[in-house]
Amino acid sequence: MKKVYRKLIWIRHSGFRVFRDRKWMFPFLASLVLSVTLFMSLIYVQFDTSYVEDQEQPLPFDNISEESSEYFVESDLNSTANSNSNSSEVPRLAYLISGTKGDSHRMMRTLQAVYHPRNQYVLHLDLEAPPKERLELAMSVKSDPTFREVENVRVMSQSNLVTYKGPTMIACTLQAVAILLRESLDWDWFINLSASDYPLVTQDDLLYVFSNLSRNVNFIEHMKLTGWKLNQRAKSIIVDPGLYLSKKTEIAWTTQHRSIPTSFKLFTGSAWVVLTRSFLEYSILGWDNFPRTILMYYANFVSSPEGYFHTVICNNEEFKSTAIGHDLHYISWDYPPKQHPNSLTMKDFDKMVKSNAPFARKFHKNDPVLDKIDKELLGRTHRFSLGAWCVGSLENGDDPCSVRGDDSVLKPGLGAERLKELVQTLLSDEFRSKQCS
Repeated sequence: MKKVYRKLIWIRHSGFRVFRDRKWMFPFLASLVLSVTLFMSLIYVQFDTSYVEDQEQPLPFDNISEESSEYFVESDLNSTANSNSNSSEVPRLAYLISGTKGDSHRMMRTLQAVYHPRNQYVLHLDLEAPPKERLELAMSVKSDPTFREVENVRVMSQSNLVTYKGPTMIACTLQAVAILLRESLDWDWFINLSASDYPLVTQDDLLYVFSNLSRNVNFIEHMKLTGWKLNQRAKSIIVDPGLYLSKKTEIAWTTQHRSIPTSFKLFTGSAWVVLTRSFLEYSILGWDNFPRTILMYYANFVSSPEGYFHTVICNNEEFKSTAIGHDLHYISWDYPPKQHPNSLTMKDFDKMVKSNAPFARKFHKNDPVLDKIDKELLGRTHRFSLGAWCVGSLENGDDPCSVRGDDSVLKPGLGAERLKELVQTLLSDEFRSKQCS
């Protein structure tokens, strides 16, 4: 006990000796004051830059108003959808042209017919095509002097199986959109075409008419999914082998059925679309997670290309008012419609022109009507449809597009007048009142 007492007395006195020794006090206090000053300055700077300039009073999160929506990141992400500015600047288009086995030459013909230096192009030849054909397509693009100079044509090296009835076509489309968003910031609308599609107007015609459109207008034929389609497509569950097999097979039907969703409405329509960059950014980024929810739902849906984008756009308050119910295609169907449309021939030429549509489908490979479209509608005598950017000589049969001029200069023709008439009808109050209804 005495040892413990003596130990405590020693600590007590030694402690007092430490405090009586003041040589260390000044540097200790100086470093303490400096540390506190730096810490308080850092807090003040962060507080001042991130909050004080925006709001002097604390934000009442239990009473959030429209004025306070600017504090949330979603308001910045949605700003592109809410803007309704019309720009007279010549827009830029982004194309996905897809094909399967034996389509490489048709894809090149469609590419050349819709080519313009302002645009971006992605070509996808699916996994059913042999590697040799895919290589030939890539070499055709690489060897073209205009494509090599402008560098706006890409061939997807990763090929996917595509079955129209399953979700693989949607997966391929979203992959192409993601590539276009990553590789290029300079496009305003996305257009998907197949190798059996062909234009009915020049790109100068199309760009001229789109120059006078709001950058928020989406052309997507749509209607509510009702009747027998609602029961057959929404309740049925399918599995697309193209998601995990390397050879194309038919979709598999399950014996189970599911109930119709109640948190969102189902829409259907054409798989061929002209969609804005802002809407596709939302479809890819999906900041409210809704596009991914719909994507998972349509992974087991019959003919999902005819419903995915339609359901996403018509269930979103920011974008539903931008949906125009037309796919900008002329398509001939039997009555009642079969699974595939009729193939277009010479007898359909006048009806195609009178439709005022900028695109038509579907065509047989090298059908004579394509030559007639080239000659009478596109002015295509060499590789590309004529445009104001083609400033080369026409003498001695030379290719005028071998010399490239200013791609912002347009020379619209009769095709622009036809398309303008169609667009005016589609933008009328009577037509737009039916959208997403």
